Amino acid sequence: MNGKPVSEFYGQFTYEKFSGATGGVAAFPAQPDGINLFVATVFLMQDKSFTLYYAEGAGTVRANGYSAEIPLDRMFERTGKWSISGSSLKIGDLMTCHGMTVDGRDALRCAMDRAVGYAAAVGKTTTFTRATNSSPNDSQWADYQ
Repeated sequence: MNGKPVSEFYGQFTYEKFSGATGGVAAFPAQPDGINLFVATVFLMQDKSFTLYYAEGAGTVRANGYSAEIPLDRMFERTGKWSISGSSLKIGDLMTCHGMTVDGRDALRCAMDRAVGYAAAVGKTTTFTRATNSSPNDSQWADYQ
């Protein structure tokens, strides 16, 4: 994939390889409470475990980012095991990702397979790029349940 074996391509996104996570945002149809987007950050660990921080909010998704108000009750933490299936990266049963290139850098295109919050997010895709140089234990994730 992108000139690398599949395991090496996906392996480069593990926390231990670059001390960070990948993340992205996607819009979905507005719900009765105005929630219309999700923001996801995932830490992939070399032992094949993952921690996904997933939040839903009301706002705007732009090509260069997003703005949103995210209520505390729409912030979720999920854990599990990730795997490689053929040329796809499976983040538990929550997301399926494929490798791609964005601005000359390796990235992931991920689709929601199962609802974490609203079902309207299922099937929506986001591009995950290396987004943060933090740890899954950092205080910024403390409000996720």
